Amino acid sequence: MRHSNRNAGYLLRANLKQNLKFSLIWLVILIMMIASGAGKLEAAFAGGASGSKEIVKMLRAPGMAAMFGAMPKVDTYNTAIVFAGVMVVFMIILQALWVMPLMIRNTRGQEESGLLEMVRARNVGRTTAITAASLELLIDSAIMGILYFVSLAAVNMGGTDLYGDFLFSLGMVIANLLFGAIALLFAQLTNNTRTANMLSYMVLTTAYLVRLVTDIQHQNLTWLSPIGWFEKANFYTDNNVWALCLALLVSILLAASATMIARNRDLGAGIIAERTGRAKAVGWLRSIPALLWRTERGLFAGWLIGAVVFGGVMGSVLGGVGDILKTNPLYRKILDVGQINAANQTMVLSFLGMYLGIFVALAVTAGVQVAFRLKRDDNLGYFSVIHAEKPTRTTISVSYYCFGLLAGVFVLSAGLLALFFTGNTVLSHPLPLKYLGRLFAASVPAVISFIALGIALVGLWPRLSSLFWLYMGAGLIVQIFRGLFDLPKHAGNFTPFGWIANVPVENVDQTWLIVMVVSAIVLFILGIAGYRRQDLSL
Repeated sequence: MRHSNRNAGYLLRANLKQNLKFSLIWLVILIMMIASGAGKLEAAFAGGASGSKEIVKMLRAPGMAAMFGAMPKVDTYNTAIVFAGVMVVFMIILQALWVMPLMIRNTRGQEESGLLEMVRARNVGRTTAITAASLELLIDSAIMGILYFVSLAAVNMGGTDLYGDFLFSLGMVIANLLFGAIALLFAQLTNNTRTANMLSYMVLTTAYLVRLVTDIQHQNLTWLSPIGWFEKANFYTDNNVWALCLALLVSILLAASATMIARNRDLGAGIIAERTGRAKAVGWLRSIPALLWRTERGLFAGWLIGAVVFGGVMGSVLGGVGDILKTNPLYRKILDVGQINAANQTMVLSFLGMYLGIFVALAVTAGVQVAFRLKRDDNLGYFSVIHAEKPTRTTISVSYYCFGLLAGVFVLSAGLLALFFTGNTVLSHPLPLKYLGRLFAASVPAVISFIALGIALVGLWPRLSSLFWLYMGAGLIVQIFRGLFDLPKHAGNFTPFGWIANVPVENVDQTWLIVMVVSAIVLFILGIAGYRRQDLSL
């Protein structure tokens, strides 16, 4: 065992140095979310019982439970209980988006680029890479947990104590280990980073959807989701340690399985065999768009299926959202039936507006992934063969960029159609089609402008392209939590999420619509021009 891990410390130090900026950015985001969430909720609860009751009532609505998780059933709610109910699921997803690509990049990514082959030529063991990645995961997660604990202790929410803060922080650390171990395993099972990332995100999405459905209808079945294990820990109430022990045990088993596979497989190989292609490629594959379709069709299909499933599940909870006012005796006394139905529709539209930001983010992620592959494929040397043929740099870049834009628009369309029509099947008063038109009129330009920004970064400043995720993530977080944390009305206007915040209750503002379209065109052109001036494999 020691022989297989020799010189893991050297590789660990190299990984820590290489990933320092990436991990620091994520740590800042996560700590800001924890500190601001705890602080804002504490301020809201300190404002009086009426305000706290409204917050709890809002969070127990089916639509909010679908997004953030079911609130624990207790007689009296305090800041700590509500904080855990809101933040657990959301923080786990954010942390997974940090550690999963990090683990794949440190293992399969190094192997795919040829770096690990050079490292293994020295006095380095067979499992050194996965050991170094696991140690980095432990170090990063421990630092994150300590900062979480310090932040929560400093805020000192109502209803909390040091043990509760410690257990919450420990739970988030174990969540990091669990999803990091999942990514490590897929990095060993597959023979390329594309498939490893896709399978890892599929597991994360499935875990979220299973939790979403069970939290609304059958909370006893939430144990079927890995994310649900941390919900069942019931932080600040029962403090169920056994749920965390289950997650830790699974993490250890997954990491051990990944290590065993790494010890016995060949360099560059994977357990999951890829299908063998034709002995002779068909003629239409000679074009760049056809080649992109051939290589990215699996990822594209996965995003489409995920958007449809997610849209259907989120649409199925709209019926419960629309019935909230009908079950309130006070509203039944004050309003007549027509007014209640109108108020119900306004509430449903408000939830659609909140969901819209999530579907825009999903579509943008799908499209930008394709656009960002331009530099990645260039760096891996894939274009050396292509440049020997006729395609110019403009043809190549336009093909990648347009495919990314089309992927984003198709994923968005699939998700919104599933959301709207599934919602109409469960609503007692279906929404008119004009609201679907408003959703598309606002979201398509937003998706295109976001993707165009990613395209401009790839073309002009490829080394800064990772900042795009920080920009988009910050905009989405501010928009989702703006009302809950009592942020200013225009706080989210630094991204397109804020520009479409009132849709579909209202039409998108024409000024912002023009801004999105014009900026998308300008950024697209800048991305093409910038890539033309780059050196190969920059």
